Amino acid sequence: MADSTSDADRMRNKRLAKLNSSNSSEPRNEDDRPSERSTPPERPAKKINIARAPTDAAATANPFSQLGVDSAQRASLQQHDGAGSTPTARTPRPSSQSSQRQSNETVETWENKTLSNVFRVSFQENAKDSHGARLYFLRGLRSELSNDPHPLLNIGLLDQAIIEAGSDQGEGSPLDYLLGCWKRITRLNRSYRSTGPEDPRLNVLKDARRICLSYAMFSVTLPDMFGREAETPSPLAKHLLQEPESERGICHDFLTEAVSRFSDDDSIKEAFVQAMEQLSAQMASKNMTSDYKPYIMALRNLVRFPAVVTALSQSPYFVPAHVPAQNIEKHTLLGPFFQISPLQGDVALSYFSAPKTRDRANIMNSQHALRMTLQAHHNELFEIINQFIKAGKESREKTLDWFALCVNSNHKRRAMRPDDRYISSDGFMVNITVCLDMLCEPFMDATFSKINRIESEYFRRTPRVQISDETKINADDNAANAFYNQKAAGESNFISEVFFLAVAAHHYGTEAANAKLTSLRRELKHLDKQLEKFEQDRNRFLGNPLALARFDQQMKRFKDSAEKGHCVYHAIEGVLQDELSQARSMSLMRYVIVWMMRLVSGVDFPRQSVKIPLSQDQPEVFKCLPEYFVEDVVDHFKFVTHLMPHVISPMQCDEIVMVCITFLRSSEYIKNPYLKSGLVSILHYGVYRTRTSVKGVLGDVLNALPFALEHLLHALMQFYIECESTGAHTQFYDKFNIRYEIFQVIKCIWSNVVYRENLATEAKINVDFFVRFVNLLLNDATFVLDESFTSFNKIRSLTNELKNAASMEDTVKQEKEEELEETKGKAKSYMGLTTETMAMLKLFTDALADSFTKPEVVQRLADMLDYNLDSMVGPKSRDLAIENREEYNFNPKALLSDFVEVYLNLSQKENFHRAIARDGRSYKPANFDQAVKLLGSFGSKSREELNRFEKLRDAVNIAKIIEDAEGEDLVDAPDEFLDPLLATLMEDPVNLPTSKNTLDRSTIQQHLLSDPHDPFNRVPLKLEDVVPNTELKAAIDAWREEKRAARLKAAGVTTSTDPDAMDTT
Repeated sequence: MADSTSDADRMRNKRLAKLNSSNSSEPRNEDDRPSERSTPPERPAKKINIARAPTDAAATANPFSQLGVDSAQRASLQQHDGAGSTPTARTPRPSSQSSQRQSNETVETWENKTLSNVFRVSFQENAKDSHGARLYFLRGLRSELSNDPHPLLNIGLLDQAIIEAGSDQGEGSPLDYLLGCWKRITRLNRSYRSTGPEDPRLNVLKDARRICLSYAMFSVTLPDMFGREAETPSPLAKHLLQEPESERGICHDFLTEAVSRFSDDDSIKEAFVQAMEQLSAQMASKNMTSDYKPYIMALRNLVRFPAVVTALSQSPYFVPAHVPAQNIEKHTLLGPFFQISPLQGDVALSYFSAPKTRDRANIMNSQHALRMTLQAHHNELFEIINQFIKAGKESREKTLDWFALCVNSNHKRRAMRPDDRYISSDGFMVNITVCLDMLCEPFMDATFSKINRIESEYFRRTPRVQISDETKINADDNAANAFYNQKAAGESNFISEVFFLAVAAHHYGTEAANAKLTSLRRELKHLDKQLEKFEQDRNRFLGNPLALARFDQQMKRFKDSAEKGHCVYHAIEGVLQDELSQARSMSLMRYVIVWMMRLVSGVDFPRQSVKIPLSQDQPEVFKCLPEYFVEDVVDHFKFVTHLMPHVISPMQCDEIVMVCITFLRSSEYIKNPYLKSGLVSILHYGVYRTRTSVKGVLGDVLNALPFALEHLLHALMQFYIECESTGAHTQFYDKFNIRYEIFQVIKCIWSNVVYRENLATEAKINVDFFVRFVNLLLNDATFVLDESFTSFNKIRSLTNELKNAASMEDTVKQEKEEELEETKGKAKSYMGLTTETMAMLKLFTDALADSFTKPEVVQRLADMLDYNLDSMVGPKSRDLAIENREEYNFNPKALLSDFVEVYLNLSQKENFHRAIARDGRSYKPANFDQAVKLLGSFGSKSREELNRFEKLRDAVNIAKIIEDAEGEDLVDAPDEFLDPLLATLMEDPVNLPTSKNTLDRSTIQQHLLSDPHDPFNRVPLKLEDVVPNTELKAAIDAWREEKRAARLKAAGVTTSTDPDAMDTT
């Protein structure tokens, strides 16, 4: 060639200048490393180290051909001058007997053929490889080698051949071309049988493979080398989405080789990180019904390499600062992969289209398919996260930071009315929760061998989980701040980090979704009722086409909204009822239970039994824990025991029962009454009948576990009393729901004689406690019966009014109909409570007749029974004549039979006879006669039971005569003998310590049951503070005996001194 520089040389010189190469013998300076990115979009150009081989008189090394080659390999290669000299064929390799194959083909000929086939290039026009594929004609390089009539392609010429072929790919890209070359050279290298380490052909394959990957990465990082502009998105991104073994996919071998060069060339690492960032951004627009699998595959393939994982964790998109909750799943590197869920957008509509037309079996099949898809996705997410955890400390810490960001940014998900615009989605947070549960699995063994690794001082260090705005279990903000301001030394271990993150994720993730499910169920029920009413109004617009069209348009909008709501409901229900996920959650909640029980008891629970009641000195670390530690346990087990009891193991049943009893018995440990009521709900749902057990999943445990046998009944009675006042504005109605659930648990255990004996013991030893319990039971019975009967009377009245509604205005009629529906709802609720309350009264009065006829109790019980008996069989009974009684679960025959049974349980007690006789408001002998007549006609009671009831009637009649006679004596009773509140003759007078007033003991005892203050001066008062007035009692007894003797003398009856003589009075 002439001295003038050829076009190819000029182009090559230009590319060399851009590469900014340096001599390989010089150590890499720290200053040559790329500067940190200030912002994600800006990536500074990287300096590439390209080593020059030693030069000799014949030729100068081409820098491109030396990428990744050591000095020994460079010395063995004959290179050409990359600046201006004419390329020449490579000097033949030294041959030896050991490096020659038994073939007539020379190494040079084999090298030319192999490289031509691999890189699909040739120095001949219209040439084809052995498979008939057309080879690219290296026109430019051939012209440079014009002095050689038969040039052969070799490693020395390969870099120029690649640049020329890669620059002329038409619509294809250089990377497309080079990935195909990589697959061919890799297959050839893998199948080649080497004759030894000095085999020249093997060295050719290794060099070709190395050069191929180098130029593949150059096509990404320096596209102008091939005359291309930088592509957006990164050309690597689309190839990562291809199947790895496909012609254009990025295989494991390619990644392995590329990753091995990270330390030498930062631009390669940056290229992969940038590609993954772009794939993440694309993934943000995907959902479960779109083609999202290739993106998951791409990330899974990359995270197999710890160096890639570390590089990705260093991305500014991994844990960006100040990203709002709603953007985490879109604008973080991992977020878009975790957003994939059946709860996304319109995905639920695709699974549950036309939900109103589907039967339950069809919906369950769709939910099963949904769960199978989601389980596979969860496994893929966990595999990805696990690689980040195992890759090294930096990536592990960054991953925990990202989980903390997801949790801490979503506190508003537990607001009363969460706004979806400012929080992460349900699907995203459920996936976060499941993944953290899977991270907890390795240390959640059945023996709790690693539970001591969970550090109680976690929140006193520098915790990732933020709890400053969370309500604490039993401490106010000042106490909690004072406790947490006392910092603990040391750093938290990985187990503690994951444990506390998982508990918080449950609170803001699955439990928030569970709360949404409950709210959505209520809203859809209301919406469906409204749609039914609207449908009935359509006839009103038939005469006005314009109004009818508007009506139909609005109806369609409401129906579409209702349909979408039902689809979302079924989707959430399907996700939450995933047995595999719930089993993992159960394991975590079991650890939470055991961990908390160890905190409060100080023993090695469950190996050692907890002693209750717990110590009055509550551990500060427990008091200052976030309330959601208890709330998560309560909500989770309420859900599982109610809807999925079969996933609970026997060991978990024992621990659930023990934690419920412990905190109900020592209820002062938990401030929130709704959390304590949740413990009752767990027991209540646990005794629901299931397909495999009449007593539910917890029934057998409650009847066999020694801890339950000893403490359960007292705990239930104690909370029955406490729930009288919950502190909420709905406390009056809350207590009935709580007590209803308590009744169900007591009914389940009542067949066990141990519990009946425990109740009798309570009545004898803890008298005040028992009396207070019975007093509240009677209060409830009185109230719910009165409300039920009042509601029936109102239903009867409104029904009659609406039968003659023709003359009513539409608005008045609508108001009446709404009032009737509301009253029907109340009647049904109160009737259910009435049935349960009467069931409890029957059980307790049968077992504890003596206790229910104590002076403190018996009069209220008799008054309640007489009043309701009069309502059922007296003149007011006609008010209970309503239509469709079964709609309200009202069975007057059964209810009358229950009342009579309570009477019969106490029929042998003289105190009970006298109490009935003293009831001047409701006791009527005719009511007893009418009850016998009705029960006889109903067949509800046997003849023997009716005879006993008639004997009770006669005994009450006699007691009434005696009471009336004694009442005449009260006319001239001294005032100091009379109770100042009830104006009745005192039997056991006591003095109040502060007001100095004297009352009958039964009077002040009943007063203190509902108001713990002195009735005269409002000073706090306890029953044990009153002082018996023995002198006054003796005077009253003497006066009564004097009156009795005078009455007998007036009747002509002589008294006997024989104590065994019959009393003929």
